[in-house]
Amino acid sequence: MSLLLDTHAALWLVQGDSRLGNAARTRIERAPRSELFISDLLMLELAMLIKKGRVTVKAEPTAFLDRLARCFQVVPLDSTIAVRAMDLPLPDGDPFDRVFVATALGLDAELVTRDGAIRDSGLVTVVW
Repeated sequence: MSLLLDTHAALWLVQGDSRLGNAARTRIERAPRSELFISDLLMLELAMLIKKGRVTVKAEPTAFLDRLARCFQVVPLDSTIAVRAMDLPLPDGDPFDRVFVATALGLDAELVTRDGAIRDSGLVTVVW
């Protein structure tokens, strides 16, 4: 089954961070690259976090984001994802989380995230 990675999951995977869950790391390592996805909005969220100083990356931000985009299939935001994201019964209004869940649903993919609210929503299968 395809996997869509949340921002922290993709960041921790690429940087070799041990905070990535063992089950998630194993599933990602076993998956063909053609089944590993990120939303294009992940790069925007990550750029914002880097700019705010909330995330540190091991390279110049543009080079890091380009490297990230080469590791995964990048799913562009489209009208179906946008509308579905706003219709989701998620308690959190975080637009990035909403887009990630809507994208995973559209791909029929499992979502790699440690986000408890997403897991508890039951909207998608969560891998961590």
